[in-house]
Amino acid sequence: MFKIKTTFLLMFMLTYSFSQSKDVEVLQLKINSKLDHFAARIVGDKVFFSHNLTTKRGRAIKDKYSGFIYGIYEGEMSKDGEIINPKPIVKTELGQFNMSAATYSKDGRFMYFTSNHSGKGANKLKGIQTYNLLIQRAEYVDGKGWTNFETLPFCKPNNNFAHPALSPDGNTLYFIADVRGTKGKSDLYKVSVTNHQSYGEITKLSETINSSRTEIFPFVSVDNILYFTSNRRYGKGGLDIYSYDLNSSDPSQEPISLNEPINSPGDDFSFFLNDDLTTGYLSSRRLKGAGGDDLYYFSKF
Repeated sequence: MFKIKTTFLLMFMLTYSFSQSKDVEVLQLKINSKLDHFAARIVGDKVFFSHNLTTKRGRAIKDKYSGFIYGIYEGEMSKDGEIINPKPIVKTELGQFNMSAATYSKDGRFMYFTSNHSGKGANKLKGIQTYNLLIQRAEYVDGKGWTNFETLPFCKPNNNFAHPALSPDGNTLYFIADVRGTKGKSDLYKVSVTNHQSYGEITKLSETINSSRTEIFPFVSVDNILYFTSNRRYGKGGLDIYSYDLNSSDPSQEPISLNEPINSPGDDFSFFLNDDLTTGYLSSRRLKGAGGDDLYYFSKF
């Protein structure tokens, strides 16, 4: 009887530790349009996000395979979370190449982002060759903007590597990949980072975190909670946002689906939580959205 009570108490404490406020408010941003806006991140006094590269007439640019090309934009955040005065980031690498889903060092000096290989690699899902995704690192230099672009050494052309997310201390990079041994279409992985110059061996996160479906868009909050997106079974919509306590050593811990209005019947992804642990951004394709991927600001989390 004591064992049953103790187990129940532990389960209650675990659930309680992940419970979000019932007063959470979610605001659809005015910056949204029929084009895609997603993966917002706050760095200092700037907000960075991903958005379609467009023609002078505002039409989304596509590559020769009819896929959208994205760029990273920066803006300022108003008191109510709106992103104002958006503009493309300044970079020394010229040309229309894909840049999206980025993470940044605390001091804003280094950025890791999702891009594409310049040469074709194998696509294990479709059985054809495609320009697979990779992760690049760039450095911000005053007077130049983002420069010193480098592809991370473990990003091989026959696999996809994407959606980088630095740990709060900057010593670990989380990301998704479809390398050999991946359980679903993409799993969550991590690698050690030393001075943003060298990297260890990649390690797949636990089988509890990864599922037989798809895991994407990891993010680690300042209190070391992993948030990620998955389309695993029994979710609230197609894609849902989950949390997992990286501080816990409990082997029975399971990822927890966030409650509404963070998750919805639509696709919800790319969660970001400010250091105040009460406000942040998420991306979603939900009813009454502006179209495409939309950005939402939440408070009272």
